[in-house]
Amino acid sequence: MENLNLSVEARSSEERLSEIRSNKMIPAVVYGKNQEPVMIKMDNSTFLRTFRKSGESHIINIQVWKTEIEVLVHDIQREPISWDFLHIDFYAITRWQKVHTKIALNFTGSSDAVKEWAILDEHIKEIEVKVLPRNLVDSIEVDLTKLVEMWDSIKISDLGLDTEKFEVLTNADTVIVSASKPAKVEEISNEAPDAPVTGADEETTEEK
Repeated sequence: MENLNLSVEARSSEERLSEIRSNKMIPAVVYGKNQEPVMIKMDNSTFLRTFRKSGESHIINIQVWKTEIEVLVHDIQREPISWDFLHIDFYAITRWQKVHTKIALNFTGSSDAVKEWAILDEHIKEIEVKVLPRNLVDSIEVDLTKLVEMWDSIKISDLGLDTEKFEVLTNADTVIVSASKPAKVEEISNEAPDAPVTGADEETTEEK
């Protein structure tokens, strides 16, 4: 996995969150089983660039008070309308303890069923797992070539994950993706409707 470093600053409890956000910074906290909570803040654009690479399953290195902490993005609060970041929770990992996280699914290959006009329905895009930090991966591949015929599907149990590495928390029978029958297209008549009658055809004159 790529090493990701995130520049952050310590913040005090006296700083107003509204002022932090008005300066295009995001308030955040770092905590963990063996980590006392540490309040931090970071540049909004810097975090966004990092999060696009990390998601929730890639270790990020942050440095606070000359101490480097390995963390995962654990929880994100956003403004419901603008979708701006309001607050970030980072979970400090311990190398020999499993972490509870979500790993994105990466769809690869092409389906013969889809080539024969089936519709590809993606039901989920990530799975929940418990895993040791050293076994974290950016994504898990889903091979679409397994969808050969209409109504074929791929479930969590079909991924063949190493159970010694991954403790999968998402139900094994959960369907990830399926090849479904296209909805019936209704035939639409090209005939134009009869023009409505708007009045008499013959012009009448009033006798004087």
